[in-house]
Amino acid sequence: MKKIIIAISSAMLLATSAYSMDIRPSIGISGNLAGYAATGTEENFNEAGTAVDTTTDEHGAFATEYGSIFLEASINDVISIGLDYVPQDFETPQNVSQENESNEKKVSARFDDLTTLYAKLNVPLGGTYLKVGYSEVDITPRTNGGSGNTYGSASTNGFTVGLGYNHEVSNGVSVRLEVSASEFDDVKVNNGQTNKTQITVKDIIGARGTLSIVKSF
Repeated sequence: MKKIIIAISSAMLLATSAYSMDIRPSIGISGNLAGYAATGTEENFNEAGTAVDTTTDEHGAFATEYGSIFLEASINDVISIGLDYVPQDFETPQNVSQENESNEKKVSARFDDLTTLYAKLNVPLGGTYLKVGYSEVDITPRTNGGSGNTYGSASTNGFTVGLGYNHEVSNGVSVRLEVSASEFDDVKVNNGQTNKTQITVKDIIGARGTLSIVKSF
């Protein structure tokens, strides 16, 4: 919720600044096809919580689809500043260990409030542009379909770079195609017990293909 408030407040500030400076604001909606990969490490501590009994490492990747919305303001004909927000969560597939046994475990992770503040740079190649941004997302590990151990969520952030093409249709309406790549910092959470289970998600990378419809004013 905190990041939602920040995103909305920043968007309102961006729009207000755009109108007050008499520069050109834009709003847009996007469909995204994305892929993410990471390495997860699970550490199970002893009863006293002083040492690690077992450690398990798993590497995984998954594809997902989601929508996003953005607000953008052009500073001049070359540079624009924008804020992109994904209002829905998305989740990794479940990784199953000890399948069909009494101690079967299902592990997944949920991503919430993916938000990116970015700068868009038009280059002299038709409607081609470059993008560089800073993204933040909440990650919540889940075990046994969310009914087992309970973990807190942790925020992670990192840089995003992209390349896109903007085609103007008419009356301030444009269509954009874009590809981007992201890298995020490691996150670490535990289930809050003395003999805790601690999960570290690291080496998080992502790629994203985006189709957007934009209205400029």
